Amino acid sequence: MVRRLIHIVALIVVATFAACNNINHNVEMHDTEQSLWAKAEEFVYDNTDTLSKRDIAVVVRYGSGYVADSVALSILSISPDSMVVEEPFTLRIPQLGDMRPAEHTFPYRRNVTLRRSGEYRFRLTPSAAVEGISSVGILITEPQALE
Repeated sequence: MVRRLIHIVALIVVATFAACNNINHNVEMHDTEQSLWAKAEEFVYDNTDTLSKRDIAVVVRYGSGYVADSVALSILSISPDSMVVEEPFTLRIPQLGDMRPAEHTFPYRRNVTLRRSGEYRFRLTPSAAVEGISSVGILITEPQALE
């Protein structure tokens, strides 16, 4: 009886950990050269789920060398069927009150469905070189994860 109870508890624990680790998100970050973001960074997301909603965000890590109040950039998206969309986007990055590096997430698209299986490409290109940005990235999550 005790052995059976131990097995049941073990199965519950394993199921709980498996459910907690099933959070569906993907983040890819690229470091900039010497904390200067001056060139396009391209990110690839391999989509296998053509039904679920997703949130897409831009992630920026920056330090005390960042002095601008916003960063103008373009976001180019290429779907697996070669559809291309490019649009301007502005990051309003808060200033640091202390000298520690920070990371900030900027919602780009909410509740989108990536309707094609395959590689989606996202290219982030700053309009001008920006000092103090140590890395940039794309975050794709389930909708509630960005709220």
